[in-house]
Amino acid sequence: MSTRVPSSPVIGASTGVLARLETIAPSLRESERKIAEYVLVHAVELVHLSITELADRTDTSEATVIRFAQRLGYPGYAALKIALALNLHETAPPLPGELTANDDVGSIKQRVIEASIESLNDTARLLDDDALRQAIEAIGAARRIEVYGVGGSAAIAQDAYSLLMQIGLPIVVVTDPHLQVMSAVQLRPGDVALAVSASGSTRDTIEALQTARDAGATCICLTRHLRSPITRVAHVTLLAVARPTVVGGHQLNARVAQLAVIDVLATATALRRQGDSLQALARGRQAISKTKRF
Repeated sequence: MSTRVPSSPVIGASTGVLARLETIAPSLRESERKIAEYVLVHAVELVHLSITELADRTDTSEATVIRFAQRLGYPGYAALKIALALNLHETAPPLPGELTANDDVGSIKQRVIEASIESLNDTARLLDDDALRQAIEAIGAARRIEVYGVGGSAAIAQDAYSLLMQIGLPIVVVTDPHLQVMSAVQLRPGDVALAVSASGSTRDTIEALQTARDAGATCICLTRHLRSPITRVAHVTLLAVARPTVVGGHQLNARVAQLAVIDVLATATALRRQGDSLQALARGRQAISKTKRF
């Protein structure tokens, strides 16, 4: 169940985003006013919503959400969420289930591991088998595979590269936004682009995947939200559900489910390629063994 914040107490205590919003709300357009009313009542919840989720819950569009943020003086939705999180952290008590400095190490261990287990269970239920099969077939037959990810998703992209490279697949990882687009434009039919974006709203990653699609490549995305912008570009969507740990009102990114999906892709692809993948693994281990001195 989502935590809800009554508008009056929060606004009364606020000196930032919410106070400014209360002031300008009457002058907003009807669609923007719907967003304003939602934010005033569900301020804590908003910090954890993607732009697509907020648009869905207010029956508006992502473009309207962006205009709303800009009307408040922020360059975009992400900047608005950061400002709101800071505002709430100054005035609100810890959220239910939030870790604090008073928690002992045993409690921290239990909460973090429980969140990871919940993420894995949710992902096992929601990750579509048909989508997995399509992704595995495309990856296994690809002439070239490129993996894209920026920021926190760059680490997941690197992991995908590491695992798929070990089983002999022709894969590269590109995490620089400019290089992603420059590389994607070189792809062609028969190639695969795998884009990692937890939010599904990362502009650089979406642009790279769109460029790959325009070039004729099969596009796969690994994301948290089924209706996020990146899913409109991808041919295949793989869902990894996150149950982040909350510290000081902020979420620590839960990566375990994304890594699990990559493990599934690598394992299934290796099993289908059998001899080729086993030989590639053996060559890699042999090469590594020569570097060991002890």
